[in-house]
Amino acid sequence: MEKELLLWLLPQERSGYAEYRDLLSQWKVVAQGRRGGGNYIVAPSDESPDNESPLPSVVAYGVVEMEEGELSVALRERLGNQLEFEIAFLGKGEFSSLQNERRRWTFSRWLPGNPCPRCHRAAREVMMRSEDRAVVLAICTVDRRLWVYDGETGMNRPVPVTNFYNELMLHLNVRDPKVALDSLRLFQDLSGFTDGDLTRAFASYNQIRTKVNVNSPITAPPQQRGSLLRRMLALFGSKQA
Repeated sequence: MEKELLLWLLPQERSGYAEYRDLLSQWKVVAQGRRGGGNYIVAPSDESPDNESPLPSVVAYGVVEMEEGELSVALRERLGNQLEFEIAFLGKGEFSSLQNERRRWTFSRWLPGNPCPRCHRAAREVMMRSEDRAVVLAICTVDRRLWVYDGETGMNRPVPVTNFYNELMLHLNVRDPKVALDSLRLFQDLSGFTDGDLTRAFASYNQIRTKVNVNSPITAPPQQRGSLLRRMLALFGSKQA
């Protein structure tokens, strides 16, 4: 069942997931990961598992909604000759069957213009520019999630909210702790951030933890007239009470 779920997470029509599908078909589970039940390492049978290096970031993510709860399915970036995955009920540990499945969703099959795969509401899309590919940052205020689409590979990578928001605050030079440390304001105040703000924050974050491999810088669209006023009103206006 685990292999079926992982292959579902990696659609074969998207070229960026091909390497991971191939490795999963060749390698086997060799050890349990450091995160407990449902966390395993896949590698060649003669490979010694590495549980000491920093945990790689998530390359693909989805959820199977069941009567018992939400079954989270996550695959992490390749680390040397191993892959690490986690399949577990959120807050409840490992699963035993999929008999009570209601529906499933994943970021992996999302395309620009489509709604959020979980809540089916429209996501804000930030069209970013790079000489070698189209890059789209998607933000869902209902589900409070971010992900980035790579037009070259077809991959969608989850983006951690807190880390991205930190970069956004740095670029905007916001130092008020009540604003700068409250990452949920990304969604509450989203209309106050221009595409340029969000692009510059992502480009900076992408240099620290690469989500999209680009051969040229990701650049922001031209600054919109009046955007500074909207941004300041969103950040400091309605939330001061």
